[in-house]
Amino acid sequence: MEKTVMTEKTEKTTEEYEKKLKAYYDETGRLTQYPSKRPMRILALTKIAEQFEASRKYTEKEVNEIIRTNIAFGDVELVRREMFQYRLVDRLKDGSAYWREENQRT
Repeated sequence: MEKTVMTEKTEKTTEEYEKKLKAYYDETGRLTQYPSKRPMRILALTKIAEQFEASRKYTEKEVNEIIRTNIAFGDVELVRREMFQYRLVDRLKDGSAYWREENQRT
């Protein structure tokens, strides 16, 4: 029973963050500012990662373009690195290919 309470609390917290996160997007749906709070960053990064087709390989250039179309600020590299760090996408060691697995966080 305690686990259910924790799940409801987590869901409520996620909903609260998603509501607050809306202020970070412009009218076209692009992220205008990178959130400083980790839970909000993860939600924002997850939204970007959802733009990737599962199991399809992307070049770094293609990844950058997807990110660029989803953000209104210039730090594409930060977003790409953090998507990898939070395991929203995976990549080869040399960074030549990126992909989103079916079972990853998104």
